[in-house]
Amino acid sequence: MPLSSLPLACLLLPVPLAFACYWEIRFRRIPNWLTFAMMVFGLGAGLLEGDWAGALDAAVGLALGGGVFLPFCLMGALGGGDMKLMAGVGAMVGWPLVLPALAQTCLAGGILALAVMVWRGQVWGTLARAGRILLGGRARQGRGLRRAPTVPYGLAIAAGSLFAVFWRAFA
Repeated sequence: MPLSSLPLACLLLPVPLAFACYWEIRFRRIPNWLTFAMMVFGLGAGLLEGDWAGALDAAVGLALGGGVFLPFCLMGALGGGDMKLMAGVGAMVGWPLVLPALAQTCLAGGILALAVMVWRGQVWGTLARAGRILLGGRARQGRGLRRAPTVPYGLAIAAGSLFAVFWRAFA
């Protein structure tokens, strides 16, 4: 698939993801106005480029992108902004590309989490927290001044999604 055959929303994806990375690093949150704009733009672009089939592809991408991250958000492993950002990415890339974007995002998130654990020297504490989440418990925040380590997952979403989209374009 050459770059020119990518949908317009995929070509413009780096712009909102750059804003999301900035907000994630600077403020440790992803604004709703950005994620909802991505969702609306993705659905609108799908409708304009592919009629109702394009809008349906964008809607399925939105539902899958957000839906896969929803359980992790409810368990406290991810923030709501991360889930909405992935839903926005899903709307912009649509059904055919959302699955590789999710897979690459999870891979990038694992690498980022490992780097953060090693950097902060909190490998065992973080692994214990992950085990607690996997066994059905809710992630606990640290007591007092000690806080559980967090990962700016918006960076992983941006890296994984862009890699998946542009790998597909150039491969």
